[in-house]
Amino acid sequence: MPPLIAGVTLAVRRWGEGLGGLIGGFPWVAGPISFFIALEHGALFAASTITSALLGSVGTILFALVYAIVSPRLSWFPTVLISYLAFFAVALLSLGRAVSLPAAAALNLVMLTSVLYFFPKPKGNADVKKQPVYDIPLRMLVTTFFVVILTQAADFLGPTWSGILTPFPIMTSTLAVFTHAQQGSNAATRILYGLLLAGYGFTAFLVGVFWLVPQMPIGMAYGILTIGTMLINAVTVRLVR
Repeated sequence: MPPLIAGVTLAVRRWGEGLGGLIGGFPWVAGPISFFIALEHGALFAASTITSALLGSVGTILFALVYAIVSPRLSWFPTVLISYLAFFAVALLSLGRAVSLPAAAALNLVMLTSVLYFFPKPKGNADVKKQPVYDIPLRMLVTTFFVVILTQAADFLGPTWSGILTPFPIMTSTLAVFTHAQQGSNAATRILYGLLLAGYGFTAFLVGVFWLVPQMPIGMAYGILTIGTMLINAVTVRLVR
């Protein structure tokens, strides 16, 4: 995880918040969490978390929307707390719901498309500031801490909560908070929009875990899914352009 968050941060600085956010929206965090859950608990356990993960992904979509709405009015700390509340509200509503995989995937796609359509449009340009030397190491530390906690928590949470927390907005909140604090809410909104554009590939990744991981060697399955996600996101970029 440390090289991944560093690479995404450098991509944002090189290509801007929109494209950098799209790169950050790849399953860099949820993928490793799901992969290690599959290694430690088996392919069937990993597959059993996917319906809950799709519902949890709805919470991540709402996290991004709430952050974009609230960030122009508040500083990063209350904004991220309010946005986390939106995620956990969806998580709690999802508990005990008997939802099929197609229904969960459809809900995810409908919510994603609707939020992208109504997503706030940033005004003006971002404030360009020189980042402190500890910026990337701190991002790496925060992201790795969350991934380790969520992966280890699978032993106690079971497949439902493990699934809901797999798409927990670790990368999303890390990028949004640091961008908000350093460059303002407009830059944070742009990066969140880019992250949401990668949601179609992320949904396909989760559905693929359900179908492929129990059918073949774990490493091969996740490799195929990673390549497939990249292709879907490449198509998304071309369509948006």
